[in-house]
Amino acid sequence: MPRSRSGDCYERGNRDMTKRLGQCRTGLLAAAGTVALLAVVAVPVAAGDNGHGHGHGKSNNRLLAAGTATERVGAGQWHIQFQIHARNNGKSSKVSVQTPTSTFSYVGSVCSGSYTTAAGTTVYVVGRQTSFAGTGFGAPYHGYSIHKGGPMGADFSWVSSFASLAAAQAACANPAVSLPTPFALDAASVRFKV
Repeated sequence: MPRSRSGDCYERGNRDMTKRLGQCRTGLLAAAGTVALLAVVAVPVAAGDNGHGHGHGKSNNRLLAAGTATERVGAGQWHIQFQIHARNNGKSSKVSVQTPTSTFSYVGSVCSGSYTTAAGTTVYVVGRQTSFAGTGFGAPYHGYSIHKGGPMGADFSWVSSFASLAAAQAACANPAVSLPTPFALDAASVRFKV
C-alpha cells in the first residue's frame, strides 16, 4: 500500500476517515476565516504609482458599501453617490459628489477599506479626481468615509480633499484618524457588507 504524507486529508488506511476529513475541513475553514478577515484591511497603492496600476493575478473585488447619502454642511446639503470595493487598491470604487457650488467625481485609486473603533464601523475610500465642474474642491485627490449605524443604516460621513498623492497616501496610513465622519446625514440609503 502506498504511503501518504502525514498531513494528507485523504490518508490511505485511515480507519476513521470521517473524523480525519472533519479535522481537515475545520483547519481549512479556520484558514479561510483568517484570509477573509485580512481582506478587509486597506492596501494603499505603492509609493510612486500614479493610480493607474495594472496588477496581475486575481484580486478581491468584494463590495464594502454602496448607496447614497446627504450630508448637511453649513447651510447647504451635499449629495453623495458611492460604491466602495475592497479590490486590492480600490480602483473599482467610485464616488460622485454634488455640493451647492460644484460637482466632482473620483475613483478609489489610492486605498479603500474599513476600520472599527468604539463608535462602530466606518468604510472609506481615497482616490484621484476624475471630473470637476463649478467652484471650490478642485483638489487632485479626495476621500470619502461613511459610518455604519442609526435608523437609516448610516448616520455620519465626510468628504475630504488632498492636495497631493503623498497627502492621500498619508491619510490611508491611519484612516481612523485621517478619515473620520464628522457630518450628520440628513438622508441615506446604504448597503453595507462589513
